[in-house]
Amino acid sequence: MRKTTAAFSALALSTIVLTGCSAATPTFDGAACDRDSSAALETSVKVSGEFGSPRVTVQTPVHSGHVAYADLITGDGRAITTGSQEAILARVLVNGTTGEAIDAQLKLWSPESAAAELPGIDQALECATEGSRIVVAIPASDLPEGVAPQIGLDTDESLLAVYDVRYTALAKADGEPVFNDAPGLPSVVRAPDGRPGVIIPDVAAPKKTVTETLLQGEHEKVGDGTALIRSTSVGWSSRSVEQTTWDGTLTGTDGLPAEVADAVSEARVGSQLMVVVPSESGDDATVYVVDVLGVIPAELVAQ
Repeated sequence: MRKTTAAFSALALSTIVLTGCSAATPTFDGAACDRDSSAALETSVKVSGEFGSPRVTVQTPVHSGHVAYADLITGDGRAITTGSQEAILARVLVNGTTGEAIDAQLKLWSPESAAAELPGIDQALECATEGSRIVVAIPASDLPEGVAPQIGLDTDESLLAVYDVRYTALAKADGEPVFNDAPGLPSVVRAPDGRPGVIIPDVAAPKKTVTETLLQGEHEKVGDGTALIRSTSVGWSSRSVEQTTWDGTLTGTDGLPAEVADAVSEARVGSQLMVVVPSESGDDATVYVVDVLGVIPAELVAQ
């Protein structure tokens, strides 16, 4: 049969408004990692091209009765260890019979959000490491109703997806605790998944901005880079949550006060920061707790 090649062309990182196991053998949600790479799928599909720009050639038609994946390249970077942990993925979709290109994207996905679009993808991303290239076969019958005919797949055909794991953010701040003894400031507690809770003391809000490092990260420095964060803000007087990004995708510092953005730029990935920003009137304040979880590689920001 004629082989058809689909080229991935880099797209803008749309979410910024902003595989295999590594040598350390990561776990996923606390369970041992067991990558079930398909040798049959690996021989059926050839993926070439520079990392981040995969070119897919179907060697023999892929007709899979279940979701299967193959690790074509196993990276040695940070692993995806939870269902909500996000990574910047270059993804190309092709017809598993003809190799015809269907779609290409570059964006932030977690196993959960990727599986919401294409069922079963979460299996392929569990314990995947930064630097990995993974090909996944999805039966047309497993796709959401109406999707297969829309993209030109018959019911007995399969969709092929290739993911290049360009960058993996942290699931939560993993730095070392820092002792802070300044009086009259909020306390921060953390759920197992890293989500913070803020306890406001029964005292007047500070008149000047206060910044504390609660967890000292040991990964890359943010500096002038584009940070990926999760944040929560709590009103001092109201003692209620004003906003949180823990229920959505990672964000940058856009929309946050300059004092918070400056603190993030001076931090390392893995840090958790608390920044108390007084109101203009000086009689109230907002408490921001920020987990610094990644820095987008410069070459991806340029795209």
